Amino acid sequence: MEHGRTALVTGASRGIGQGIALELAGAGYDLAISYRNYEEGALAVKRHAEALGRRCEIYQADFVDTAAPEKLLRAVEADFGAIDAAVMNGAYDNRRSILTATADWMETMAHQLYISQMLIAGAAARLMVRTKTRGALLFITSIHGRQANTNDFFYGGMKAAIERSCQSLAIELAPYGVRANCIAPGAINVRGADDTKLKYPYANLIPAGRRGEPEDIAHAAAFLLSDQANYITGQSLCIDGGMALPGQPEGWAEPHPVDFGFVKAAYEQMMKNEEERNHV
Repeated sequence: MEHGRTALVTGASRGIGQGIALELAGAGYDLAISYRNYEEGALAVKRHAEALGRRCEIYQADFVDTAAPEKLLRAVEADFGAIDAAVMNGAYDNRRSILTATADWMETMAHQLYISQMLIAGAAARLMVRTKTRGALLFITSIHGRQANTNDFFYGGMKAAIERSCQSLAIELAPYGVRANCIAPGAINVRGADDTKLKYPYANLIPAGRRGEPEDIAHAAAFLLSDQANYITGQSLCIDGGMALPGQPEGWAEPHPVDFGFVKAAYEQMMKNEEERNHV
C-alpha cells in the first residue's frame, strides 16, 4: 500500500476515472481530481476519499480549451506542492464518418482526445522534474487504438497516437525518474447497464464472458503507478477480457466486419449536407 503520495486523475467523476480515483484513495493516495460537467460524481469521490482519511480536491476543467491543462496543473501545484502520479483519462467519445466529418469537429476532437492529454502530461512532468519527484504518468487509451472498427477512424487514431507518444515520453523522461505507461481498456461497463439488454451481449462476444468493470482498470492502474512497477515504462497494457484476441468479434457488425447500418446513415447524412451546401 502506498502512503503519503498524491495523484492527479482527470475525468474522475464517473466511469474508469472514478474507479481509478477510488482505488488510489484506498491505496493511500491524496487526490486531485478533475471533472468536465458531472460535479456530483466528483463530490462523491471526494466524500469517499475523505472518509478514508485522504485529502481530495476537485477541479472543473474542459479540455477542449487548450489553456485548461496548464491552468489545472497550476491549481494542483498551489494546493499540493507536488504530485507523484498523473492519470490522463478525461476525454469523451464522439463518432463520425469520414464522409461527414468537418474541420471544426476534427479540431475539437483532436484537442480533447490527444492534444490535451499531452498538455496535461507535459505540465505534470514539468512539476515532477521541478520537484525532483520520481513519478509516473498513465494514459487511458482504448482497444480502438489497436483494433479498427467502421466508425472510429478518428477516435481510434488518436488513441493509437497516444500510445506511440507515450513510448517517446518514457525515453525522454527516464533520466528524471519519471515513468510513462498506458492502459488500453476494452468494453468497460461505465454506466451500469444490464448486459442482457444490449444489442450485442458481451457475454457472447468476449472470451472472459463479461464486460469489464471500472475496478478491472483501477487495479491495474494502481499497480502501474506503484513502486512495484518501477521497472515498467513505455508499455501499454490491454485489459479487455480477451476481446481483441479473435479480431473483430462475430456479430459486432452485421454483416461482419462492416457495419452497414453506420455506412448507410453516413451516406444519407453526406448527401443531405451536399444538398444543403448546393442551396446556399
